[in-house]
Amino acid sequence: IKVAGETAYDCSGESLYEIYKDLWLTEGDRNKMTEQGLASENLRKLISGDDSGVKTMHGLYTPFSMNNNPMYILTLPQSDEIMTAQGGEAKGNYKLDNLELEYETIENNALASEVSRMYSTGRSLSYKHVTLMRTSSWDKDLTIVNENINIPRKSMSAIVLLFTSTVINDSEQYIYPNIDKVNLTIEGVPNAVFSQGLPKNRFFEEAKRFFCPMCEKSMADEYMSVSRFFDNGFALVIDLRSTQDDTTGGGRRIVNTQSGVLMEIKKRATTADVRCNIFVVSDALLNFANRDLSSIQY
Repeated sequence: IKVAGETAYDCSGESLYEIYKDLWLTEGDRNKMTEQGLASENLRKLISGDDSGVKTMHGLYTPFSMNNNPMYILTLPQSDEIMTAQGGEAKGNYKLDNLELEYETIENNALASEVSRMYSTGRSLSYKHVTLMRTSSWDKDLTIVNENINIPRKSMSAIVLLFTSTVINDSEQYIYPNIDKVNLTIEGVPNAVFSQGLPKNRFFEEAKRFFCPMCEKSMADEYMSVSRFFDNGFALVIDLRSTQDDTTGGGRRIVNTQSGVLMEIKKRATTADVRCNIFVVSDALLNFANRDLSSIQY
């Protein structure tokens, strides 16, 4: 997403990250999202010839009271990233029809004038900035992996590691690569977040805390469970927020890019190589003055 020629959001792993987030929806919510591509394998077979569905993307909210309207640039993923082959068939090409942008509107004239005035005098819009920092291959025999996240952020909310097989057959399969413990060093300070490191028995709770804060109380129709998490819905989440809510600016400030965040990951061997995708989630601000973009912060 670009505003006034400046990049406000750019994530080359958007489909991988957003599909994972959908695993934390309830069964009821997932059943309502057939048109957005969420469906059982059997239902996908039944509707595979139907191209009337509309893909909904929830992007940055920006009003038309600005001098520079946002530009949305979509790069579609390869077919093998989002399509499941049936019976050993090769994955073919695909196309998207009926793309739509949906906007919320303000019908009250007085309220609309007040919002417009705020963009003239100066205001900020907050949003989550997600970037795929790096993708690497983990050899199946590795038992210790060191990953360094050395990009500056004013408020880093979390580091999320998603693991997939080298050949993807199911877009909703996220591998657990036999990780037992993670030690974290931030800007040279060891155990800056977890005093004794992050053990395996905390992996599910950390992911749940970040991706589904409303799930703290168990719900009858939860889709994600502990068994599903370790079976095919795993994510290694390092939550760096000072509080559980998404208050802007509540993340960790990373200044020293030489040391940054060092993760020492202790694991057992796996049966095959896995692909590790490292995402950095940060708080971001779009700052406006005189209805023009003045700066972007993240």
